Amino acid sequence: MAKATKRSGKDKSSYSSSSEKPLTPFVKAPSILEPFLEPLSTQEIYLIHIDTHPPDFKKQLFIVPVLLNTAILLLVAYRVYKGAFVYPALVATALGFTTSMSVDTSVISWNEFWGHILRRTVMFAIDYFLVTLFLGWPIRFIRGPVKWRRAIGFRDREVVVRQSRKPWSQKLVRNRWIYDDEKTVREKVVPAVSPERVKKSGFLLVDANWDLDYDAMVRAHRLIDLTRKGEGIQLDEFRTAVLVHTDDDGWLIWRVADEESKAKEQQRDKILAFRKKLASMGKEDLFFRWVEMIQFESTQPGGFTPERQRSAMLKAKEMFEAENVDFSRFWQEVGGMEGDIHLT
Repeated sequence: MAKATKRSGKDKSSYSSSSEKPLTPFVKAPSILEPFLEPLSTQEIYLIHIDTHPPDFKKQLFIVPVLLNTAILLLVAYRVYKGAFVYPALVATALGFTTSMSVDTSVISWNEFWGHILRRTVMFAIDYFLVTLFLGWPIRFIRGPVKWRRAIGFRDREVVVRQSRKPWSQKLVRNRWIYDDEKTVREKVVPAVSPERVKKSGFLLVDANWDLDYDAMVRAHRLIDLTRKGEGIQLDEFRTAVLVHTDDDGWLIWRVADEESKAKEQQRDKILAFRKKLASMGKEDLFFRWVEMIQFESTQPGGFTPERQRSAMLKAKEMFEAENVDFSRFWQEVGGMEGDIHLT
């Protein structure tokens, strides 16, 4: 884990020796990212990655909210049109004038009277909720996704920028949470940048914890486009990472993508050693059976959870011992796999 960047003496004295490193390897963000980082809110956490889904797929995803928001706008327009004939007359009636909305209560029954009250109450309720709840959707859609797509279009490789939602991020202790708030890192940050998560297209990543920052995504691509003139920021600088601002060190970055690449290389080397050792024992078929079992467990709905990892390890132990191979000793000799659960 990378060493934490410099902090004030006051901060250091408030932590135990085991907490002097951040829970994730944050380092100072490179100066090349400053034009992108400067407008960001220093109170929020940001996640960046590159969406490599084909443009046609992104267009299909975009069509659904376009149709939904268009339908809402048409409904609002229809109610505005109808209201232009109804509400002025109602106001005039309330002021004592006789209009098409006036009701002579002396010549109608109680059932008719309450029927008028019910119809107008329902009409008021529908229009109220339509304006207060639903009108905001197309407005936000135009200011966010539509503005974003008009600016960058649909590209083969797009920068996705997610921003933490205020209800939970505002509760974090600034300058400290990356050092001692393991729960936030484990439950909110790490799952959001997992390989399974970032495989999804950006438009599908909005959830209870994270929202898309459309202005930041537009700005990122403007900076990328400037590279044609020898300026701006290269696309690769936006590879999977977490961005956090601190008072002492400014913007810090955790390059998740770089760690994943190193982990994959190490795992590949261990798998090769795994196969080579079994082959030297005349048990290469056992290697392929193990691979098949791991692939089956890891492709089940919900992913390769800790429970499934434990189950896979127990199955592997039984499989190896059926071939007279001491699995625990064998696993220790090849170094195991990072992230796997040890046998008890």
